[in-house]
Amino acid sequence: MPTIKEGNLSFSFEFDAIKFDDSAYYRDHFVKIQNGIGAIDLLAVNDETGYLIEIKDYRHPNTENLNPSDLIEAIVNKVVSTLAAMLPMKNNASIPAEKEIAEIFAKTSQTRVVLHIEKPPARRTLKQSCYNFQEIEKSLKRKLKPIDTHPKVVSKDNLKGFPWVVTEI
Repeated sequence: MPTIKEGNLSFSFEFDAIKFDDSAYYRDHFVKIQNGIGAIDLLAVNDETGYLIEIKDYRHPNTENLNPSDLIEAIVNKVVSTLAAMLPMKNNASIPAEKEIAEIFAKTSQTRVVLHIEKPPARRTLKQSCYNFQEIEKSLKRKLKPIDTHPKVVSKDNLKGFPWVVTEI
């Protein structure tokens, strides 16, 4: 069962998962294609579903203010860039585990986009503390409908039935 750490969070899966934005293929090859190309944090595959999981933990005291619209644009860029990386990763990755998960991902019948947000305590000066998960989901749905008709925004306390566990480190 892979466990992947991202900041102060630990994600435990009972199926294939990698830290995509830290993969050798992404870091050593794909990121060099163009300035501004992004990557989703985690790539996971369970049965016929491929998960693209982006993690945002805004509980750190030095969190920079971010409008929801800027967050949504960043997520869309990361999702599209990650999907663009899957085919060449499947064919050209030098690390067998990376090549294998890209091959498995390519065979899935459903792609799910999941934005994992940990909100900070309410502060008037920090926009993230007032994020409305439902509004972010609606905006992501409008933008990502051809990829996932029901993207989700979750937190460690509300995983909405997704098949993994998130704990605090």
